[in-house]
Amino acid sequence: MIARGIIRISNSLDLGCRTGAGLCFLAMLVFVSIQVVARYILQSPPTWTEELARYAMVWGGLLGATVAFKSRFDPTLIKPPAGVHGAIVFGAGVLRTLAVVIFLAPVLYFSLFGPGMSPARGFLGRSLERTADTLGFPMFFVSIAVPIAAAVILIHLLARLAGDQAGVLPPEEESQS
Repeated sequence: MIARGIIRISNSLDLGCRTGAGLCFLAMLVFVSIQVVARYILQSPPTWTEELARYAMVWGGLLGATVAFKSRFDPTLIKPPAGVHGAIVFGAGVLRTLAVVIFLAPVLYFSLFGPGMSPARGFLGRSLERTADTLGFPMFFVSIAVPIAAAVILIHLLARLAGDQAGVLPPEEESQS
């Protein structure tokens, strides 16, 4: 029951991240196209297009990383050879899980807290004080993509541990690919 709920949440987040990443890359394409037309045809490039394209790329890349993790298209360094079963496969799975947690737990922690557990000195707290160069909005709206992506990947990891088989080919299809 709980496992199914976690997998359902993971699937919903994946759909949202897929949609968001696609929209970000579409927005990036639009902003870069405006920049090219304005620079080479109108001879007057606006600076805001470059900045918005960069932020759309950040959001799209981080949301895309969550999609790659969910679909198991992320790079896997710890993969047992084909045909190996039992303790080796289990051990590789444990190592992969630990690697994800060891990498993402500090990302989430330092996004929220800085030295002395001060939220104001954490990554997000400091980004509240910074503004975008051209548009002047708080960099918080760009920076928040980092902990969101980390949290979503951790939820996808929980779904994997709960039995989510997203992106896993059956053995007969895996050998053909």
